[in-house]
Amino acid sequence: MQHKDYSRRDFIRRNSLAGLGAVTLGSLSGFSDGTSEAENLSQKKDPIKTLAGLNLQQLHDRYHDELFNRFLPAMESLCIDHQYGGFICDVDIAARKVINYTKRTWYQGRGIWVYSFLYNNFEKNPRFLEVAKNAIDFILKCKPVDDNFYDVNYSREGGKISEPGDIYGDLFVAEGLAEYAKASGEKSWLKLAKEMIFYCLERYDRPDYVYDISYAPGKPKIQGPRNLGHWMIFLSLSSQILAQGPDADFQKLSDRCLDAIMKHHMNKEFNILNEMVNHDFSLPKNEYADFSVIGHGIETLAFVMAEAVRRKDSALFKASEAAFKRHVEVAADKLYGGHFEVLYNANTYSWSPSKSAWCQQEVSIGALLSIEHTGNAWAHECFSEGDAYMMEKMSCPDYAFWTFGGNRKVVNPSTKTIEHYHTPRYLMRNMLALQRIMKRRGKLSGLAS
Repeated sequence: MQHKDYSRRDFIRRNSLAGLGAVTLGSLSGFSDGTSEAENLSQKKDPIKTLAGLNLQQLHDRYHDELFNRFLPAMESLCIDHQYGGFICDVDIAARKVINYTKRTWYQGRGIWVYSFLYNNFEKNPRFLEVAKNAIDFILKCKPVDDNFYDVNYSREGGKISEPGDIYGDLFVAEGLAEYAKASGEKSWLKLAKEMIFYCLERYDRPDYVYDISYAPGKPKIQGPRNLGHWMIFLSLSSQILAQGPDADFQKLSDRCLDAIMKHHMNKEFNILNEMVNHDFSLPKNEYADFSVIGHGIETLAFVMAEAVRRKDSALFKASEAAFKRHVEVAADKLYGGHFEVLYNANTYSWSPSKSAWCQQEVSIGALLSIEHTGNAWAHECFSEGDAYMMEKMSCPDYAFWTFGGNRKVVNPSTKTIEHYHTPRYLMRNMLALQRIMKRRGKLSGLAS
């Protein structure tokens, strides 16, 4: 299948990667995981048998039931647009009714990824490919003919109803296309995904790039900002594409992301990742100097840990795992449980009181990675406490889907949007981790030894 050039020339890719070279990560962090050598040795001697009060197979079966017997049937009845393709996510998950048929670009790309990942990792069900391909057909009809990003939203039929959106819409569509390329075996989709990713990178690298962060309304703009969430997605995409085979351009991009995350966004004063820094990576002389979307930090560091596993890089894994632990501990709500996602000001310790399911799920994914490769006691405790919290506050069995979250106590949780990305990703990532652990009969991987 042939695609038109995405109006992006080859020089974009070359310029985006120019000067990257081979990044030497070296000593990435001075973090210590706080676990004694004796405790680590004890953990390494004992196979992993139980987690969150269940044996590994029971926990795996619970995830499987959530995914195949709850999530997927609800997607068929409420989210998948059987007429026009794509995904409808403005749904009252308590009443099980569609609120409106607006389609957000983010959700189309994310949905394509979910169904392609399902096909690649769990069941070669042609229905999964059909759902993904119908969504691809829908969103590609909306592809901008100029150099703008995809619009924020489209009508149910694909008509224009909003202005161009931000970089994430294009990146999530690219993520879906790359995973679908693996599922379908059609390399043309991977080629298109790569073109989109490097176009986004070229835009991001422009000194006049502008991004308004939704987590920080009213804060001053930074000209050509460096944004942690951007590196996070570029790294995730690079890891997924490199898992399909060697690619020098994406290896360089992955190196660049790791360098930016571990060396340049880590605030030296409080050892938490800054969400926004200046174009030259210097610390802004404004409110952003103390600002962290700590949920992004947790998610990003879980991605770094996963990339370290892919590379078989023990030093990178240990550094990122220690940083992950630091972020999880700082974000923990010691009074009501769970983890906060936005630290407005580190020095005044001012937090957004909301709790999001995606943040709790990223804590779980990272904690399970730590358990799998280190067996550290803190990770076992973190995983079990987080699992109990999510099952009480986020799972909401009376609703069609898990909730997005709510206020600090998660009283009257959000019911107006389908969470069709983070929740299935959490279930699938953790199922795959449990499968690996069970295949080793509970023994640690040996990566972090």
